[in-house]
Amino acid sequence: MNDGLLSRERYMNLFGLRGNPFVFKILPELFVGYGKEMNSLIENISDGCKFSLIVGPTGSGKTTMMKNLISRIEGYGRVFYVPKPPNDPEEWKRIFTEIVKPGFFKRLFFKPKLRNITIYEVGEWINKRTKGRRLLLLVDECHESTKESLEWLRTLTDQVQNLSLVLAGLPTFEKRLMEELETFRRRIENRLELTNLTSAETRELIKKRIEWVGGEDVKPFTSNSVHFVYDKTNGFPREILRTCNELLQNALEENISTIDTEFLKQTSRHTIRASMESVEDLPYRQRHILEILSTGGDMTPSQIVKQMGPDDYTDQGNAVRSVNNILRRLLADKMVIRERKGKAYKYRIDPKLQTMFVNA
Repeated sequence: MNDGLLSRERYMNLFGLRGNPFVFKILPELFVGYGKEMNSLIENISDGCKFSLIVGPTGSGKTTMMKNLISRIEGYGRVFYVPKPPNDPEEWKRIFTEIVKPGFFKRLFFKPKLRNITIYEVGEWINKRTKGRRLLLLVDECHESTKESLEWLRTLTDQVQNLSLVLAGLPTFEKRLMEELETFRRRIENRLELTNLTSAETRELIKKRIEWVGGEDVKPFTSNSVHFVYDKTNGFPREILRTCNELLQNALEENISTIDTEFLKQTSRHTIRASMESVEDLPYRQRHILEILSTGGDMTPSQIVKQMGPDDYTDQGNAVRSVNNILRRLLADKMVIRERKGKAYKYRIDPKLQTMFVNA
């Protein structure tokens, strides 16, 4: 028996599952959360909005949302998804040729030729062939595009009648638009920001994933372990999958069929011991910030600076910049969690470290 069949057999015998439900795979049909944002997107596109933007960090669900949108949008002649914008503007002409490609019999006698026309003629070329049909173009990973490519896309979208464009990218993409392509930025009529799921949505994501592989509800997780996952991940979709996968793998190795409070206590003890060793090796200021967060709860960098001793820094501005840099390192090391509240970011210590500081 090969490793794949053996693994599936173990999932079935221990959990009653056909396989691992928490693989990092985009499954649009299992899209969860962001209901308000999705409804806003569908409504605006249906009303003829030409430029929409979805922003969010890696793993927040942008791609899944766009692919789920394809199955939910109605009344469009063509919906076209581009996983990554081309750097060569000429490639946009090929993409738009695909979007307006005629049916099979027409293709026997009709071969679209775009090679010798300019960008200023492409729009008219497409308009003649679509004859009023509505078109929807979804472009992912826009933060990787070139300025020239975006200029082409903006011009084409302006010229093509009945075309709606949905862009998705990291938050840094907005900064690029502001600094390099203000004309493009002003075109955006609908902006959506994906952050994290609620506690109920976290449970729904776990439930859908488990049912996808033949499971029932959230089993082998219990209500308490689902709450643990939410608290640990703050409802961030990719981290939910990562955490659930780690717990499931640990349970599989220990031959434990239920991920309950007792199992979590055992898992947490191992995690805390490892964290204590790593914290001991941290520089003084990093340890100091973790100690402040362990007692102060959610805090902004400025609030952290106020809690630090007068000898830590001599200048307020330098202090905030330095604390921001330290927090980024702690965030990368998964020792703190960051959440936007209003216009500011607030940080809190990771729950596993919080327990350690309380016990100390």
